[in-house]
Amino acid sequence: MKTIKVFIFLVSILLFWVSAGIQGETPPETGKKSSYTFSIAALTGFLYGQGEEIVYLNETSDTYLSQLLWDMKPLFYAGTSLNCSQVNPLERFGFFTDLSIKFGIPILRKTGIMEDRDWMNKLTEEKNDDLTHFSSHDNDTQGAFLLDFSIGLSLPIAERLLLKGYADVSYMYFSWASQDGFTQYASKGTSGVYAPWDDTIPKSKHYGPAINYQQEWIILTPGVALYIPFPYGLSLKLDLRISPWIWCVALDDHFLTETQYSDRTSQGGLLFESQGDITFVPHPRLELSLSLGYRSIQGLRGPTYTRNTGQTSGLVVQKGSGGTGYLVLDTGLSVKIRL
Repeated sequence: MKTIKVFIFLVSILLFWVSAGIQGETPPETGKKSSYTFSIAALTGFLYGQGEEIVYLNETSDTYLSQLLWDMKPLFYAGTSLNCSQVNPLERFGFFTDLSIKFGIPILRKTGIMEDRDWMNKLTEEKNDDLTHFSSHDNDTQGAFLLDFSIGLSLPIAERLLLKGYADVSYMYFSWASQDGFTQYASKGTSGVYAPWDDTIPKSKHYGPAINYQQEWIILTPGVALYIPFPYGLSLKLDLRISPWIWCVALDDHFLTETQYSDRTSQGGLLFESQGDITFVPHPRLELSLSLGYRSIQGLRGPTYTRNTGQTSGLVVQKGSGGTGYLVLDTGLSVKIRL
């Protein structure tokens, strides 16, 4: 978390410095107002989706050996954003910067369930696709932090149409804890092959902690946006981002088996993100916005480091066998004040 605080501090300084520099471009003796403005906003909303944890059969296979899905259905958040942009961006080209910070609301941590599926017969000679293990537990989102910083150019391409191109740095951190619930395990034969899966397999109740999981993401993304103003103070903004530059560090603690898995995923993944914002300006210094965004990260994989938490040694590396994913809708409301 120290790294996060330093990063936020440096970005904030940069944003204020850029804003002050722009506002100081016009000499005082001319008496003209700056063509740029600085604004601050309060944010609230919720995320609806899942974090994903994957174990692949091996480093060259796309076959799942295990999959865990961590619900955020929903996860409420609050936050703030800082912005520096042109007062009238449709007049001529210019640039802008944005910084947004969101925190998960801790009093509403229960965000659904965690489901864990295993296909262990894929390790046997039969290599069949039968499900062998299933468990479901209550899921608490213990921590959530999202930061986005972007800087870019805006260009009027028509009388009432603005095109924006920008670069974005995104950081996300999530921490989940599962507890209680039940397990369903198929019986294992003497040959090491599990019996065919049947939904009537008895459920064994589980009480107490089961698995804790963390994801920490850094994403570099180019983006484009269209801004369309309408009469009566209304406007629409459409954003699109696609990027292969994704890094994720994940940590998984299985308490029952005293095993910890650490994934370093950075290969083969793709981010796709889109967002729409509807804004109403009831006053020149006040903006109200409703947003709906979608962020998907799929295919990211890398080595998994395994160790027994009851020991100080015995680290095992499984190359390319770990995977991480993220699939979430973000619905938000913001109240922005121009300074």
